[in-house]
Amino acid sequence: MKRRKALKKLGLGLSAGLVMPGMFTSCGKDDPGPEIPYDGIVYIIGAGAAGLYAADILNSKGIRVQVLEASNQVGGRIRSLRNQKELLVQTAADFPVELGAEVVYGNDSVFGKIIEKYSLVKIDLLSQSTDQFILDSQAKSAAEWGGDPDLAAVRNFVASLPGYAGADVSMKQAAGVSTRAEALLNSMAGNYYGSSSESVGAKGVGEALALIKHDNKPFIIKTNPLQDIITSPFSRILPKVQLNTVIKSINYAGEKIILTDKDGIEYECDKVIVTTSLGVLKSGGVAFSPALPGAKVSSMNKIGMDHCVRLAIDFKKNFWGETSGYIWGGSVGPMYFNSGVNRSEFYRTLTVTVHGPKAQELSVLGDGILNAVLAELDAVYDNQASLFIRKVINSDGTEGDRVWFLADWGKDEFFKGGMSYLKVGGSIADRETFSAPINNKVFFAGEATDILGDAGTINGALNSAERVTEQVIESILSA
Repeated sequence: MKRRKALKKLGLGLSAGLVMPGMFTSCGKDDPGPEIPYDGIVYIIGAGAAGLYAADILNSKGIRVQVLEASNQVGGRIRSLRNQKELLVQTAADFPVELGAEVVYGNDSVFGKIIEKYSLVKIDLLSQSTDQFILDSQAKSAAEWGGDPDLAAVRNFVASLPGYAGADVSMKQAAGVSTRAEALLNSMAGNYYGSSSESVGAKGVGEALALIKHDNKPFIIKTNPLQDIITSPFSRILPKVQLNTVIKSINYAGEKIILTDKDGIEYECDKVIVTTSLGVLKSGGVAFSPALPGAKVSSMNKIGMDHCVRLAIDFKKNFWGETSGYIWGGSVGPMYFNSGVNRSEFYRTLTVTVHGPKAQELSVLGDGILNAVLAELDAVYDNQASLFIRKVINSDGTEGDRVWFLADWGKDEFFKGGMSYLKVGGSIADRETFSAPINNKVFFAGEATDILGDAGTINGALNSAERVTEQVIESILSA
């Protein structure tokens, strides 16, 4: 609290220009916050939402920044199908199917405010779509299921999570639902939070949800790809991004920090912000010298990041319902989403997101993953999935390959997983320890370091950028 007050006295508080002006003007003349006198340079590892936002804030304060990105594009796990030039086949309507995040949470959240600035058309999922719930191989709305006790038990448990005061146990143990409802519980209280209901800690989720200050209402954007939306505000930072640069080691033992990439090229800087995926850090993808403090490693081990696969499947007919939103409760695909909801009758695409052990199991199947998903959809929707899946039309008029796309985040060397979650025994305090700077030289950001309840989301990444830049500026001013 004292630190925040000190920054506000200098005109650097969040409401005084540290964050918002940098986000939209990138050091414009109307930025009320003063520049920070600093002769050094800050390197940022990763050009996802956290890295771009952190770079923009620091740049707006006159601090030299350089961003090193491992992949061939910016945006991290925010990837839109329209922007993947290596994919030759597009969806029938060519609308922005998201291979990464697709739903935005909170009209007044950090990301929600960026979207508001652009006056984009939003589709409010709470008022404009109806979720379906799978029980007994049938998908129905809550109203159609009536007073089904198993559905009510799961929904009531999920709704009560922000005030959870029970034991520090898994979601499955905390909910105690019937066998019939376990797949539904796994979908809504396990997979949704990044793993399975047997791995995600109920107490950690409850603690996080209680911290959220925005309205948390879900919505999607009618036409614009999220990858474009998240990168557009940072257009002045993009020239400072160096792509295809995989950092393998960080040596912070000396006065200067030495970063070494996979080709042995060294980069010297004064401070570094690490936004590298938790999955990569936990697997030893980046070597630190000296080694990370024991307390930080211990906290990282209480935060999970499991395998994740994501499919986008195009169909010739919408057989699941034009206004359907989420379809919860699948065993193969725990979370289906109607990507075309209230966009157009010609948008007939389902996305399927799977986390945890099931994702690992499906990943082994390779292209066979599509058959597994279609088989489940066929069982629920009377064989319509296999019948109506869209196929490429060859030059001779015959049908060719089925139109679908797979993002296997667990196999991706730059992510090694989907989203972070708190295990049983983990808490927000562990995210705080993980996010703590080392020697005022090495700083950490990214969704897994969010301490405001938004971990696992774009908001969490953006929140962490605000926090880490405040830490960096404090370290400069206090030197």
